[in-house]
Amino acid sequence: MISDGALSQDEIEALLKGSDEAFGGTETASDGNVDKQLFNEAAKIIADNQAFSLSSISTKTVTITNIATTIGNTTNLQQMLSGKMVEAKVSYTGSISGNAYYFMGEKESLAISSFMMGQKEEILNDMVAQALKEAFSQMIGSSDSALTSRFGGNFTNSPVETSILEDASTINISGSLAIVNGTATIEGEFENAPYVFAMELPLLQALIGNSKSSSGNSASNSNSGDSNNNEFQPSNQLGVQHAEFNSLMPAADIQGTGNIGLLMDVTMNMTVELGRATMTIRDILGLGEGSIIELQKLAGEPVDLL
Repeated sequence: MISDGALSQDEIEALLKGSDEAFGGTETASDGNVDKQLFNEAAKIIADNQAFSLSSISTKTVTITNIATTIGNTTNLQQMLSGKMVEAKVSYTGSISGNAYYFMGEKESLAISSFMMGQKEEILNDMVAQALKEAFSQMIGSSDSALTSRFGGNFTNSPVETSILEDASTINISGSLAIVNGTATIEGEFENAPYVFAMELPLLQALIGNSKSSSGNSASNSNSGDSNNNEFQPSNQLGVQHAEFNSLMPAADIQGTGNIGLLMDVTMNMTVELGRATMTIRDILGLGEGSIIELQKLAGEPVDLL
């Protein structure tokens, strides 16, 4: 109820909430002041590069589309997933730190693991999880390189850890999450399968913070360059000096003055031919270990040095 032209606190919060919904906002009250535009850009970079990596692994056309981003928690993440799946976890250290989680359904996991193993398994097992570990390593490595190029920073990631989950209820990640979901298609394998990953919110904030920091430094360097621009102006008059070359004179004959006696003690290999024998092909083919060959030269005759 409105009294004396003033709004109560509850009414103000209700109006603010309605405003967010009217503009299609998906961030929660604990969004941590995340730059939505940069979040969307990071999500697209990850999806595009991982699609390219999957295409290289499968040698098939791969598309990841309908990318959407939101700030939420484990409950929001669970609502996007269903059935048996594989979870891949990777930890980051350096200019950014935290964990990222990728989720892949059973059908998609079996299809992608078959590209790695050369054969298709019927159920999710340790072999599939191990094959997906290598696949995720390639996918994440590709997207990490692109993120570094775009947002800057210097970070490394731990080896990927994969585990098989019976359903989404077993997912338990504490704290706020930056969640990305979309649909993935691999030609001839599956269409519009859920594509879902999440990263801890501080991880995303640090990644975006690298970008803002780099932008600030670039602007500062640009201004500094403008103020000192005159230092880089070319001179209107350049002193030119013609190159001078010395005349080419024939080299005088050089007489060797080395002492050949220094070579006298150098060792060399020598081959001695004891003798020769003429045999038919039949006899040669019949030779074996212990065979005796009669040479044409007799004992005491000089041998040939080769």
